[in-house]
Amino acid sequence: MKQLFMFCMSVCLVGALNVAQAQISLEILDAPDTVHVSLDTLSTIDVQAYWDVTNVGEESLDVLVTRSFMEMADPFNFPYVEDGPGSYERFCWGPLCYPFGTVASADQGSALVTLAPADTNDTFKADFYPNGVAGVTTIKYCYQTPGNASNAVCHEVTFVVDATSDVTDLSSSVACSLMPNPATDLVTLSMDRALDGVVEFRNLVGQVAMRERIQPGVTQQVVSLDGLTEGIWLVSVASEGRVLATQRLVIR
Repeated sequence: MKQLFMFCMSVCLVGALNVAQAQISLEILDAPDTVHVSLDTLSTIDVQAYWDVTNVGEESLDVLVTRSFMEMADPFNFPYVEDGPGSYERFCWGPLCYPFGTVASADQGSALVTLAPADTNDTFKADFYPNGVAGVTTIKYCYQTPGNASNAVCHEVTFVVDATSDVTDLSSSVACSLMPNPATDLVTLSMDRALDGVVEFRNLVGQVAMRERIQPGVTQQVVSLDGLTEGIWLVSVASEGRVLATQRLVIR
């Protein structure tokens, strides 16, 4: 009997652990990793990022969103003070846009977003306000059910703000990707076209730590990460002194 009891307890504990570790059945769609702007060409006071959230499970979910900062430009207005110096942000989810500095959306009432199975919600919007500050800010948004913060689906977006458009040519059409990401020793840069240029690795304060020439005629190149520390890096493809595309890379 004792052995049977211990067996049942083990099964129950394993089952409970599996339930606790099961990922919430949400999927984030079409979310940008990096938003790159220049202060001298910014025509609005804010920079916006959008994406959709879909319930890929078989049960309806009440969903709220939380926000946390991974990196912040300096100065940054948080906790938010009206008319204070520095960049700041807000986000919208469901019927409401939440005041600057709000940590989480409403967890009850009509403001709580309900997603039926296969439903997609397109109301999320991240509003970032540079407020005249050049720098890099990375924000993580997580989607969860009320009271279940340990079980969430998250996405990080990096806002890169340059002082002048001379740094970045936003009109150039170059698509690139990095694999694997996160990476450890090597990363493969893939581009949609060959070009004469370089790949640059910048830290989160904009300093170039490594630069490597892109081989002529190739659209895919393996780059060694030797000498770069663990953390978040901004990897840019540049040609003729202009940055044509930027991706965020995590090195572990």
